[in-house]
Parts: sequence; structure tokens; C-alpha cells
Amino acid sequence: MSFSASSSLKKLTVDHLVYVVPNLADAIKDFEHKTGVRPAVGGKHMTLGTHNAFLALGDGRYLELFAPDPQAECPLKTVIGVDGGRQPRLSTFCCDAGNVGIDDLVSKLSSSSASPSLPTSTEDKLSLFFPSSVEAGSRTNEKDNSVISWRAAVEKHMSPWYDLPMGGLLPFYIDWGESRDVRPATTAPTGCLLTKLVAHHPEPATLKQLYQHIGYGMDVLVEVQEGPEPRLVATLETPKGVIELS
Repeated sequence: MSFSASSSLKKLTVDHLVYVVPNLADAIKDFEHKTGVRPAVGGKHMTLGTHNAFLALGDGRYLELFAPDPQAECPLKTVIGVDGGRQPRLSTFCCDAGNVGIDDLVSKLSSSSASPSLPTSTEDKLSLFFPSSVEAGSRTNEKDNSVISWRAAVEKHMSPWYDLPMGGLLPFYIDWGESRDVRPATTAPTGCLLTKLVAHHPEPATLKQLYQHIGYGMDVLVEVQEGPEPRLVATLETPKGVIELS
């Protein structure tokens, strides 16, 4: 059975998982060896100093291999945990807000009155957890030099790996707009399937409350478990068997 959210026009869905790696070429080879599917090179983020590759995960989802670009003309930005060391790791994830309205979502997230069940201690920290603005983004496709664009609420993830909200267990948000039909989930190599996504955190009750505050079915997208440190674990069915990424 594939991992998916219940169908509704007003539901968030997992858009993609971000797998941060120190070297993109090595990660592509390693992932192909483990799964039997070779991720496709995506493109360069010209203002971030990063580049990426993609692999479809079924149900409109994909895996992004995200790495520093050694040929970048700008310094590496501290974004989505890409500065966090030499070991590959599942850094965070992104939710597709296209069906919800990304501007309305951001407005809701910054308001504690939208979720009166949040404890006061958590209300005081909403500005640390959730974005307050939506910015335009784009990348150049290395295959044909076409430009893919989007709007994203990602400001809280423009930070060093150790400052990602709830250790990366809170998502950022994206709306693909006119690029929806050519987004990576529709064009990336297929063969792998996301079947489970688990968030481990030493304060699982707080994480669950934050998911409930987000709403739009967020609390059923990710299973929350107690753990000694923040850790995101994805279970994938692949041509070479079941693997876990974390």
C-alpha cells in the first residue's frame, strides 16, 4: 500500500523529502546501487550555491538529493540543512500547499488564535516554527536550460542544520503554480514508493500539537514517535527491496 493522504481539495500533501548529501554525483551512484533506480540530475540554484537530483516516490511525491555545488559562483547559503556535515541525511520535508492556498496557510500559521488548543508556551514560539512570508523561487534545468519556478514559504528553513524548526520535523511549503505539470514528481525516474514517514522527537506531544495547528490533514501525513533526538525516517519500497532513509 502506498503512503498517501485522504483525498480532499483542502488537504496538504507531502511534496518532497530533502536528502542532504555532501557530493551529488556520489549520492546518485550510491542511491542507484541501493535501489536499482538512478536519480535524474535536476539543476542549479543560482543564488544558493546548491544543485540537486530527483527520484519519484509515487502519489505526486519525490525525493530531492540536495548538495553544495562546487562550481557555484556564489557562496553556499545555509538552507535546508545543506551545511550540516559530511554524512547524507534526511534533513526535512516539504508540503504541497497548492490546493490550500499558500498565502492563506502562512497567515493561519502565524496566528495562535487559529488553534486555541496550543499551550501558551508553544504559542509564544510560533514565530520560530512557522514562516511569515512567501517568496518566488526558480532553478535552471541542466538538461535543456528551461526554468522551473514556484512560490515557497521556506524562511524558517533558510538556516543552519541545527536551527531547523523542530529539528527539521516541521515542513516548509510550496506552490508550483504554472510549473505544476513539469514539477519533479511528474518527470523524475520512477520505481520507488514512499510507504511510511516517521518523525522522532524527544517532545512528541509538542510536535503533534504543532501538526494539529498546521491543520489540513497534516497530523495524518507523518507518524510521530518519541526519540532521543529529532530524526526523520522514510520507508521506501524499491526494486531491490525495502530501505529506510534517515
